[in-house]
Amino acid sequence: MVYFEDLGTLLDLPLDEMESFLGSAEHSSAHSDDVRNFEVVETNGPTIVLAYERKLDGQWGKSRTRMTTFPPYCAFVEEIEGAFAGSRFVVVHRPEGAKTRVDVFGEAHCKTKSPEELRAYWLDMLAKAHDEDVATLQRLRDRT
Repeated sequence: MVYFEDLGTLLDLPLDEMESFLGSAEHSSAHSDDVRNFEVVETNGPTIVLAYERKLDGQWGKSRTRMTTFPPYCAFVEEIEGAFAGSRFVVVHRPEGAKTRVDVFGEAHCKTKSPEELRAYWLDMLAKAHDEDVATLQRLRDRT
């Protein structure tokens, strides 16, 4: 298990628009290089369980994630099946003027990676997700 945090990321999107962006088809497809075939398999109030495939070290494997959201401010995410089973983290959204600050922190587990590899992998994954979100937001703005 390794602790990780990625604090202070800013998205050029007001907080009140975050929920619709995160639930959009554009947001889901932005990360399709590493995850695919999403299916909501359970819903209970603010909690959903997602089944999907995740690519790790060039191989696709089955994953399940339980996510409880408290829009627009935060989500608690728990990896319950797959390479990262046991990982759990919190995503916090806060307004910063016309932008939204995103802080992510938690613990990651993976049986096939050393703690150093796992921390680097997880932080790289978060950085890539941020870059994909920024590019998706720009494409959406260019359309209007």
